[in-house]
Amino acid sequence: MNSKLHKFTYYFVTALIAGCVLIIFVIFPGINDDKPSMFGDMIYGKASKPYVYRVLLPATVRVLSAPIPQTLRNTISIKIEDSISLNKLFKKLKWEKELAVEYSFAMLIMFLSLWGFSIAVRHLFILFYNTSSWFADSVSVLALLGLPAMFQYTSFIYDFPLLLLYTLGLIFLYKQGWKKFLIIFLVGCINKETTILLTLVFYIFYKSGLNKELFNKLLVAQLATFILVKSLLYFVFKNNPGTFIEFHLIDHNLRLLTGYDLTLAATVLGLVLLVLYKWNEKPKFLKTSLWMLIPLVILTLLLGYLDELRDYYEVYPVVIIFIAHSFARILNVNFKLNIQYKFKNNPNLFAFYR
Repeated sequence: MNSKLHKFTYYFVTALIAGCVLIIFVIFPGINDDKPSMFGDMIYGKASKPYVYRVLLPATVRVLSAPIPQTLRNTISIKIEDSISLNKLFKKLKWEKELAVEYSFAMLIMFLSLWGFSIAVRHLFILFYNTSSWFADSVSVLALLGLPAMFQYTSFIYDFPLLLLYTLGLIFLYKQGWKKFLIIFLVGCINKETTILLTLVFYIFYKSGLNKELFNKLLVAQLATFILVKSLLYFVFKNNPGTFIEFHLIDHNLRLLTGYDLTLAATVLGLVLLVLYKWNEKPKFLKTSLWMLIPLVILTLLLGYLDELRDYYEVYPVVIIFIAHSFARILNVNFKLNIQYKFKNNPNLFAFYR
């Protein structure tokens, strides 16, 4: 297969799978089924805290929707009402006809984020592994196919942008593209506050190898960005209902921990074994990235649902790559580890982008 046909096939297949995954996402469990984070309230800044703080996609949808005249919106609503199939679909999805324009833009952004995520995973993989194109493609596809198993309780419109931005953050963090990394970090913080976990990866991986002046500048830049974004969002939405955080240790997680699900335990054990298989071979940077799992589990134990797998999306790209590594070894797929990047110690943050 020539290279142009191969690229077309790859992009077509991943786009098709991304579309199917998105359809599953909006149907089960759905994006308009959680009262504190209803779609219309999220888009127009009326949702409860802490969900209303995740403003990247809502703000983008508002900007894109604003130029659409009300007459066109009314026409679309009437068309949906008059169409038996569309009317049935909107009722099934619990979508408001009056927000059809906003739903359309949100779906487009979520699709592009999901498709972009799959491509970014492939790029992250080939940073560390020299292997055939078909195997690198399969890692990208695996990242998409694994997602529906993580859809439970409810779906949030900021989930797919999180996956894309986090994967891009890991790419630029490893490549030491500081300007691009800081831009992604800023956008990621606007999308969801857990972007600060990238700072943990940066701190652990670069503390002993990077020029001290450069290291300190980058650390301060990340902390300042996070604090600024969180402070602005806090003041903008200080009058919204809800709390800064939610606490679910007592009402959900303790009950969950006292139960026993053999299927879930076997699945988790299998994934852990696949991640740990040939551990010594696996790239140091990606292993460092798994440190994010510790604060994620602690935060989820206290503030989230331990069995809500979407709470662990931040480590999902790395887990997929490690599973692919293990499968490659088990199936005797030929690949080599790429030479690790050297530390670039120019204290000018943007020196590499002149």
